[in-house]
Amino acid sequence: MNADPLSGQFDFSTLPDLATLGQTLFRKVPIGTVVVRLSDSQILLRNPAFRHIADDKITTMSALIDTSCVDPKQQEQLRAQVRHAKSRADREDTSELPELVLDLKGADGRIRIVQHYALMFHKQGIAIGIFRDISDIKRKYRALQKDAFTDELTGVGNRRGLMERWNEEIEDDPAQAIGFLMIDLDQFKPINDTYGHATGDNVLRSMARRLRKSVRKSDYVVRMGGDEFGILLPGIESRTMLDTVSNKLLAALRRPVTVDTLKLSLSGSIGGGLYPEDGKDLAAIMVHADQSMYSTKKKIPARKRSQKPLVTIKPPAP
Repeated sequence: MNADPLSGQFDFSTLPDLATLGQTLFRKVPIGTVVVRLSDSQILLRNPAFRHIADDKITTMSALIDTSCVDPKQQEQLRAQVRHAKSRADREDTSELPELVLDLKGADGRIRIVQHYALMFHKQGIAIGIFRDISDIKRKYRALQKDAFTDELTGVGNRRGLMERWNEEIEDDPAQAIGFLMIDLDQFKPINDTYGHATGDNVLRSMARRLRKSVRKSDYVVRMGGDEFGILLPGIESRTMLDTVSNKLLAALRRPVTVDTLKLSLSGSIGGGLYPEDGKDLAAIMVHADQSMYSTKKKIPARKRSQKPLVTIKPPAP
């Protein structure tokens, strides 16, 4: 007798030749699927879709984790899931391994982004795992994400990107020290007023490139808006370290900028903040850095802040 469909149950005995249907589904489904023996993690069955994801030479789930999964953090996450599921064998017949995104290297050397999910059937001594290749979806998402988190004019990050990067850093290591620098270009407004916004835009692009080249690859440069930039500096643990970076950046900003026939000399004001010393979140650190920057700017005489930058006219090429 069929069960009430609203109950989420079904009497599978009403289906003809369920074993054949299951075998056909296993072969034809476009999602990598394996049957694994729990006692030794041996892969007993694998469908054709799985062969596009992992090397046939991989015969156990342990080997898959150790050799195919290229991210050590993902390896440990999956091992922890397996340990937790096995520990529940005396309390439940079936244990679930939640969805987990893995970077798996296949026999062709290509790294695929895979969404993994599994069920352990303790009485039967097996687990069924599925591996859905989401590489194309992830690549498209990352392309959209890059556009959303990038400043269109300069190519560095924007405020949304800064918040995303901050969240990633805190999620990865909540206890780490993080520095943040706020940078305001001095004498920039006269450039726009005198030479036009096209020249000003080229100056901003040049300054953004300099900032990015002056810090580590792990640091994150953003344009906050107008002529203000910010830099997130993971692992900066002291005011001394922050000052060292600031001085390096000031030296880079003071080098003349060449735009067409103009050689412009300007500088910048920099203020910094440290997490968690100066605040418990990004907003608080930014406020501290902003106040520090404007405190520095006030020390510059008003006439010097408003005067035009030093300009050298390059003679045209013969």
